[in-house]
Amino acid sequence: MDCMSESESNLLKSSLISLAATAISLAAGFVSSVIAARLLGPAGSGKVAYALWVATSAATLADMGLPQTLLRNAGTLSGNGEAWKVLVRTALRSFIISLGMVGAAILVFAAITYIQRDARHAWFWIITGLLFVSYAFYVFSTAIARARNRFAETARTTAIGGLLQIPFVFLGAWLFGPTGALIGYIARYLPQALRLRGYIDRDTKSSQQALTPEMHRYGRYIWLSDLIEILVLSRIEFLFLGFFLSPTSIGYFAAGLGLAGLIEQVMLQISPALIVSFTEAHARNDQRMLNAAYSRVIRIVALIMLPISFGGAAIMPDLMPLIFGEAFEPAIPAAATLLAFVWIAGLSVIAWGIIGASGRSILLLRVQIICGVTMILLLTAFVPSMGLEGAALARAAIITLTFILLSLTAWKHVQVSVPVLPLAKTILAAATCAAAAGGCIYALDGVPAIATAIPAGAMAYMLAVRLLRLINSEDVQILMDTAGGRLTDRSRLYTSKLLVFLAPD
Repeated sequence: MDCMSESESNLLKSSLISLAATAISLAAGFVSSVIAARLLGPAGSGKVAYALWVATSAATLADMGLPQTLLRNAGTLSGNGEAWKVLVRTALRSFIISLGMVGAAILVFAAITYIQRDARHAWFWIITGLLFVSYAFYVFSTAIARARNRFAETARTTAIGGLLQIPFVFLGAWLFGPTGALIGYIARYLPQALRLRGYIDRDTKSSQQALTPEMHRYGRYIWLSDLIEILVLSRIEFLFLGFFLSPTSIGYFAAGLGLAGLIEQVMLQISPALIVSFTEAHARNDQRMLNAAYSRVIRIVALIMLPISFGGAAIMPDLMPLIFGEAFEPAIPAAATLLAFVWIAGLSVIAWGIIGASGRSILLLRVQIICGVTMILLLTAFVPSMGLEGAALARAAIITLTFILLSLTAWKHVQVSVPVLPLAKTILAAATCAAAAGGCIYALDGVPAIATAIPAGAMAYMLAVRLLRLINSEDVQILMDTAGGRLTDRSRLYTSKLLVFLAPD
């Protein structure tokens, strides 16, 4: 295997390790959202979703871009020497100071809530504050581990956290309502957050020189980009829906986002591996390897995400009430729209990763500012007149705009381009999948409709992939070299036969 293929194999291996744990984590998160929806109803689950947004937004505000700075730099400094330890120690000091300031603000707000309302509402914000601390340390700890290529370690803690989340969310929601449900999300982040102590060398002293001006600049731009992402582009629809409609509408929209988020979060979990790999390619100044890796990752990710995105949107009329209950039927059109466009968000992560790995974080910030302003304008225009569907259309438009801007930026400044023709063919294959699945949904109802729609869509998609020749023999070789060793003999045999069918040449 040549240097390029070996690098791609390492990239895929890190991504697959993250994916294995992410599958458990995402399943746990989705089950948790279903539990909250079933036990608390649209209004209660909307309250939980709102608290999660507040906690993650506060964590992003407090981290000052330090986790992303460590992700990009802690793995390249002195190998196994001392420089990275000094960097981590220095970043942690600044991180804790900022964390304390934001945490104090949340406690003050909880105290005001206690005075103006009652202890029940105050406890809700106290638990939200604890969720903020747990999530912030989880992000910081995960960035260090992944920078040091400890993907297997983060995979284990992610899986453990996901398994802890479900029972705690169920018991908490059952006994204490929305406030109790948040305890399960705290449990989700604690296993990795508590590992932070193992990454800190107490004998190493911090040094302000460890964080270079270039690191400060990179972190500052990434921080501002992340703030725009989480405050404006992530869940700002909650504010508009709560203001123009009702808290119940937040629950509806959160349910739709939960389904689309299953796919989007997969790519967000893969992104650290992308950044680490792309950073290594930049360091080697190997443009050929960079182009090949970028194109191949986009093709493979599109092959996986597009049929799930289009097919999922096609079966949404029966899927939404089956999972969340009949009370969530008003969310079906918005959920279908969100799911139909989420594949574009997944591809945006790849373009984001290659731009970020090049150190051009200012370019990411510019894209975020443009998209953030446009998002607010679209929501202001669409939500009052179109309600939930307007919020979903606004998000779909911004997802598309973001991908276009990031792709153009990557082409201009990093000299990598989107493989347009293979992507167009994959869209056609996914449309075939959606048509087959949609036909079953139209002809049948409920569980029988979904039970027939999924295999029908899968078979139609595989035939389309073969006819359009979307997978080649080199793709098969890399995938089998990367993942084959982790499969049982029988699974490897079946996987090999399937890939040979999909790639006949």
